[in-house]
This record gives sequence, structure tokens and C-alpha cells, in this order.
Amino acid sequence: MAENVFYEGSDFLVQVRDALSEKDRLTDRAGELKGILKRQEKDIATEEKSIRDEVNSTVKKRRGELEDEYDKQISAIRSKKKKAASEKDKKVDAAKASRIKEETRDHVEDSKEAEKELKKLFRKEKVPGFARSKLFYIMFMPGNPLQILMMIVCYAILFAGIPTVITLLIRNFLLKDASEGTRTTVCILVPALLIILFMVIIFLIYVKVKARHIDTLRLGRRYRNAVAKNDQRIREIKRSVEKDTDESQYDVDELNQKLEEISDEEERIRDQKNDALKTFDEETAENLKSEIEAGRLPKLEEMKRQKAAAEAELEQTEKALQEKSLEISRDYASHLGEDMMRVDRLEDLINIINAGQASNVSEAIAYYKNPNKGNA
Repeated sequence: MAENVFYEGSDFLVQVRDALSEKDRLTDRAGELKGILKRQEKDIATEEKSIRDEVNSTVKKRRGELEDEYDKQISAIRSKKKKAASEKDKKVDAAKASRIKEETRDHVEDSKEAEKELKKLFRKEKVPGFARSKLFYIMFMPGNPLQILMMIVCYAILFAGIPTVITLLIRNFLLKDASEGTRTTVCILVPALLIILFMVIIFLIYVKVKARHIDTLRLGRRYRNAVAKNDQRIREIKRSVEKDTDESQYDVDELNQKLEEISDEEERIRDQKNDALKTFDEETAENLKSEIEAGRLPKLEEMKRQKAAAEAELEQTEKALQEKSLEISRDYASHLGEDMMRVDRLEDLINIINAGQASNVSEAIAYYKNPNKGNA
């Protein structure tokens, strides 16, 4: 290069123009490579995620199929176990019912005999049959604190509960379209009439039955007490039998053995399931992963190879661009100025020299900046 570039001809400007064109080409290529790398990175990430998703979904599906197969077997065993347990319960219940019947036989017979004697007594004394009932004795001749409490409840229902319910039914259904005055009147009269009716009935029963046959009723209480005592004893026997956990007397050894065998089978299948799942997690899952990756990794590796090649080219391009930029700055821009470091302007300078309007770089720049002076 000449010591003073301003005396150079068009060849020097062509050299500068080509250097700038090369820099622009390198800049464009670097940008293009960056775009390619960005797309490649996205494609590689997508492919890696797709491989992971396929591995996870395949492993999950195969594991679920394996677990479902064992669960079906366990479910079938449980159904068999439930059937055997139901059969045992029915047999135990039937045996307990038979035992209760046998152990309460005497008390049942005593109660029947007491009821028969009570009926015979009341018929002989011409006492109404309803007076033999437990309800009659509760309402008219309670014999203990519990019966007194039950008597209070019965009278509360009779004089408060029943009138209230009947009144509400009449008010809300039969008289729902009637005036408020009519409904209020009914709400007063109906309970009053019902209470009076019940009081009359109670009074008549008291006079006609209790007062007239008090001695017979007192004698009848003995029979009722005997029945109540038998009923209490029957309930105690029933509770005792139902709470008895000793099943040896019910001939269920064969069923117990069957249930034990079914339970052992269920435990064996459950252990097999756990072992199979453990083996799947530790070995099969890895084999499935390797199998899937073997089919898809070549494509991924090729994508990574192409990316590495693009990265290497970008590195070389950026290095060349840096060197070209330093060359232009050092050898050309420092002499011609940054304002002239444009391909179009250099083309204009070259054309000026080639057209004979200037003989060197200096004259071409002067003419470019002030063409009128050059013409003059």
C-alpha cells in the first residue's frame, strides 16, 4: 500500500469496497447463523422433551398395566374371601339364633304360660282384653320409675303431640285457602276438642276398667311382671350369645381354614405384585428407556452435530468479521474517514475516477463532496 493513499487510483478504492462488502457478508452470515442456532436449540429442546415424554408415558402405561393385572387377581381373591366370610357369618348367625332359641326356650314358654293365665283370668273376671296390654299398665298402673317416665311421655304425646300434629295438618292442607280468622279459630277449637275427647276416654277407662277391676288388675300385674322378667332374661341371653367370640361351637373350622388360605393367597399375590413393581422400577423401566432412546437418539445426535457445526462456523465467522473490521478500521477508515466507509459511496468514487473526473482518491473525494467546483 502506498504511504499516502490519497494519491492512489481506483484500484485502491476497489480494494476498500471489496473489504467492506466482505465485512457486510460476514455480518449477514453471522446473523443468519445466530438465527439458525436459535432454531436448532429450540428443535433440540423439543426433541429432548418429546423423548422424555415418550419414556415417561410408556413407563407409566406399562407399569399401570402390570399393576392392574395384579390388582385384578387381588380383587378376585377378595371377592372369594368376601363370599367365604359371608357364608361363615350366615352359618354363625344361624347357629347363634338356634342357640338363643334353645337357651331361652324355658323363658319363652314361661311367658306364654303367663300370658295364657292372664288372658284366662281377665276373661273370667270380664276385664276388657286391652287391659292386659303393656301400654295399659304403663298408662294406668306404672310399677317402677321407668314405667312412670314412660307414662309421662305417653300422656305428653296424647295431650300435646297428637293435637298439635292434627291441627297443623288441618291448618296447612285442609284450610290453606281459608281466612286467617278461620284458621286461628280452628287452631284453638281442634286441640281443645281433642284434649277433651282424650280426657273423657281416659276417665271412662279409669272408671269402667281400672276402678271396677282394680284387684284383678293388681293380680294381673304379677303375670305382667313375670313376662317382663322373662323378657329381660331373654335379652340378657341374646346379648351374651351375640357377644360370645368363641366360634369353636359353631362348626366353622373348615370355613376359617378356607378364609386363612384365601388370606395367605392374597398376601402371596400382594408380595408378588410388590416384587414385580420393584423389578419394573429398577430394571424394566431402564430397559424401556434404553429401547426408546436407541430409536430416537440418532436423530437427536444429528441435530446436535448440526448445531455444533453451526456454532463452529459462527465462531469462525465472528473471528473473521472481527479481523476484517480491524483491517478496515486500521488500513482504510483511518485514512478515508468513517463517513466514506460505505459501499455506495466507494462505488461513486470509483466511477468518478473511471469517468476521468479525478485522477486519484483525493481528487475523487473532493469532487464527490463538491461536484460543482470540479465542473468549473
